Amino acid sequence: MVERPGLEPWIERVIREAQEDGRLDVTKGVGKPIPGLSRPYDPAWWARNWIVVERAKEQAADLARSVEQQLPRVLARETDDEVRSGLDSLNDGIVAHNDANPDLAPPLLDVETLIRNRSDRR
Repeated sequence: MVERPGLEPWIERVIREAQEDGRLDVTKGVGKPIPGLSRPYDPAWWARNWIVVERAKEQAADLARSVEQQLPRVLARETDDEVRSGLDSLNDGIVAHNDANPDLAPPLLDVETLIRNRSDRR
């Protein structure tokens, strides 16, 4: 690309403005070494990485299905304390999953809102 003096290419301007505004400072991994750079080259690195990501997605989907199946049974319990205990147990499973897979972290159940809605329906 031939540049004329005094004309900044569009992409260079976009990058410069983002740097000046600090928008690149919050980029994931900024200031850290590139992961896996010290390992020997693996021609199938992308496939291995894809498998890891897909397994994590499947685990997240399994967790969501499990919570969806268990939630009606938990909400059908007799007392609010029993319901709270069951919801806390489901949240413990979500927290364990989120600790292992922070990039695919489903939100925790809002215990108080679920109990309040349950009471309103009764």
